[in-house]
Amino acid sequence: IWVVRHDLTTSDRVTEVVMRAHEAGLNALFVQVRGRGDAYYSSDFVPPGEGIEPDFDPLQACLDLAGKAGIEVHAWVNVYLTWYPNRRPQHAHVLEKHPDWFMISNDGVDMGQPDLKVDLVERGVEGRYLSPAHPSVSGHLLRVIEEIVVRYPVAGIHLDYARYPNEHYDFSPMAQSGFWSDVQRDPPDPAESGVLRVSWNRWRSEQVTRFIREAKQLVHRLRRGTQLSAAVKPDLHLAYQRYGQDWVHWVNRRYLDFVVPMFYTGSTQSIQSKMRIVRKYVQKGRVYAGLGAWNQEAEDTFEQIDVSQRTRLNGFSLFSYSTLAASPGLRQGLKRRFGREDP
Repeated sequence: IWVVRHDLTTSDRVTEVVMRAHEAGLNALFVQVRGRGDAYYSSDFVPPGEGIEPDFDPLQACLDLAGKAGIEVHAWVNVYLTWYPNRRPQHAHVLEKHPDWFMISNDGVDMGQPDLKVDLVERGVEGRYLSPAHPSVSGHLLRVIEEIVVRYPVAGIHLDYARYPNEHYDFSPMAQSGFWSDVQRDPPDPAESGVLRVSWNRWRSEQVTRFIREAKQLVHRLRRGTQLSAAVKPDLHLAYQRYGQDWVHWVNRRYLDFVVPMFYTGSTQSIQSKMRIVRKYVQKGRVYAGLGAWNQEAEDTFEQIDVSQRTRLNGFSLFSYSTLAASPGLRQGLKRRFGREDP
């Protein structure tokens, strides 16, 4: 189950998370330790997350308690999504220190501006994104991962937002000059099609793929056996064309140990169809079904769990813990299906 950072800020909350996950028979937690360029763990260079009680290390507490319950802990890291849409950056945040590292849209919306006048949410964008094309960005993100893997014996690093917000990004100077260096052309307008568009889609996706590959090499070198995974858009075509997320390539090339397509919307029948397509194209590694428990009835979630098993996926993850906490029906149903005896 995915556990959002706000459910990890105190000792009591972490105890409750692990207890409820164990009672429900869940065997792994994706705990969000990096939400908006912050740290819900002990860091030497990333500012601490909001709301953490004094002298408390959420990730260490999760590891201590989950280990006793036989539950894996994967550190969930938001990759390029790094700050809120309309808030000024806090002191020592990467947005304050390196505004030139952020994406710019094709119509000039610069996410690195501290006082952004444009409403990103109205444009369907969650917040400020770092640019995969900037050479310093990958180094920064790899340093984040290295600090976590070296300090904490996590079962895995789970990547989220390893993508662009949409097809209107990234047109920052580094992206435009990088594309020019490779193709000797300016990037096409998002509405354009043709050969240039194919080249641009390939180039922008390669910037993300390079980071994924480097992250895998780093994790493997630092702590062998630590897994690397990613939450991804479930539609293969849209993931690549719109979001630069060539995740079938990532898992088939073993840059990822497993992938979690987020099958959050649509009828169970349409979700099953998407699962079958994914199962067809993923030839190596594992696939877990990401299911959106928050936006449907518990029975729908159980039906989709059954579908994931019939489709021969390797398991499932629910979004998110807060729904589990608020839904007695979901907790009881999971317990009946997967519950274990107390450790």
